[in-house]
Amino acid sequence: MAGPPLQRVLLPADRTSVPAEQRPDRAARRLAHAAIVATAVSVATVVAVGALGPSAAVPAFGAASPWPPWFAPADPPAVLVSVALWAAVLLGGAGLGMGLLAARHGWQPRPGRLVAGSLIAVVALLVVPPVGSTDMMDYAVYGRIAALGGSPYRMTPLELRATGDPVGALAPTPWDNRPSVYGPLATATEWAAASLGAGSAGRTVFWLKVWNALAYLATTLALDRLTRSDRARRIRAHLLWSVNPLMLLAVLAGGHIDGLSAALAVLAVASLSPRGRWCPSPRRAVLAGLLLGAAVAVKAPLLLVGAGLAWAMRRSPRALAALVAGMLAVLVPGYLVAGWAAVSALAGRAAGSSSVYDPWLLTRGLGLHLSTGSIDILGACGSLTLAVIMLWRLPAGLASYPFARPTLALLLGWLIATPQQRPWYDAAVFPLLVVMPATRLDWVAVARAVTAALAQLPGVTYYPSLVPGWLSASARAISVTAVPVALVGIALALCWLCASGRWESRQAARDGPRLLAAPPAGMPPASPG
Repeated sequence: MAGPPLQRVLLPADRTSVPAEQRPDRAARRLAHAAIVATAVSVATVVAVGALGPSAAVPAFGAASPWPPWFAPADPPAVLVSVALWAAVLLGGAGLGMGLLAARHGWQPRPGRLVAGSLIAVVALLVVPPVGSTDMMDYAVYGRIAALGGSPYRMTPLELRATGDPVGALAPTPWDNRPSVYGPLATATEWAAASLGAGSAGRTVFWLKVWNALAYLATTLALDRLTRSDRARRIRAHLLWSVNPLMLLAVLAGGHIDGLSAALAVLAVASLSPRGRWCPSPRRAVLAGLLLGAAVAVKAPLLLVGAGLAWAMRRSPRALAALVAGMLAVLVPGYLVAGWAAVSALAGRAAGSSSVYDPWLLTRGLGLHLSTGSIDILGACGSLTLAVIMLWRLPAGLASYPFARPTLALLLGWLIATPQQRPWYDAAVFPLLVVMPATRLDWVAVARAVTAALAQLPGVTYYPSLVPGWLSASARAISVTAVPVALVGIALALCWLCASGRWESRQAARDGPRLLAAPPAGMPPASPG
């Protein structure tokens, strides 16, 4: 399905050098400096909240000195950590936006410095406790069950806690009676962390954070290699991922396993576009299938990336068959080992569940009272409808990355309409934006990530239990009213962009003819779809 032509937008992001008239002016340099400061302050704030120890934003567990995570039991007030994290998210979103704007106007920082900044942020977040989420406590418990010879798909955290196990005490109460809903490869990583942790809650959490850090850096290096021949796109890759404070918060600070699944998916698509050249040979397709199967074996929604790749390979039956064979070669043995209970977990995960902090647009934003089953059906219908619209109307991509457009359409359709809005789900979206033109779709993604993150914080204590009362009321207003309404607005904005085709700014439209005057040598043409 063909999208509206956007060749005028494609070239600025794809140039290997910036002509004199496109070098950053004073305003662009100021934007760049502000972006650096905002990003640094955002990440530093999250690190500081983690270093203060257990709070409304940091789950409690015993230290494993001299092992990380390191923290001081300062017992910070809920007001401090909540306001600090809300500010960090807003600053991080602003920093990312200003960085993208500055890059579009000619700012070209050294990619090596961006990679170094990412490494510093990753290490800093690695050595402090998880911030803004209790999911890593669930991972630790499921890994401990597996390490003790049980099945986390059958045994519940409450049953492990009843044995007096120190790691079992980590499980958050809402998950007491919920077996694991993650794939067999996710369980394998959790088992490895629990085995290395040897019964220590602190060491188990540390090893889980190590896997996330390695996955984040692997994605950074894969995107760097994928865009190495194009400096402008390479800088864009590092802004959207490597030093993106929203993803650092979701994947590293929150400790969500989505970073691992995203890394495997990025490696899969990178294997099909070496050095920016689309090469879906059967041998490469098998490798991509193996990696993508591993990504799905961590989190099932990454199957949407497989659907996007399949669409891009629809005219290459042998490559498509190789892709499917590679995926099955990982998924079938993985689920045979994990057992039928792991397959059943997929259905339970697909059905979802509502909770006090689910800011879905129908139940919260529009005030409708619907059953969980009705919400799931409406969410599926909404996802499919949005995906079809975006397959038709998203901006054109490059011939080198034909998978990006259909995959983004499927992922964004699911992400915006799913009953469970989680900011860490965006870990699969931002790497794909790297291989798309710089358009207003960037702002949709940034706004969605910021909005969803605000609804989740402070992340350990939610608004019914927050004190003082005004803080609880503020958190409730954000999660129940402001965020759902904003998500409705984002969905409508995306639909308007699809309908109008106004993906590029007026400035880009005015600059288009001049930018088209001298296309760089060897640049692949725009793909019609």
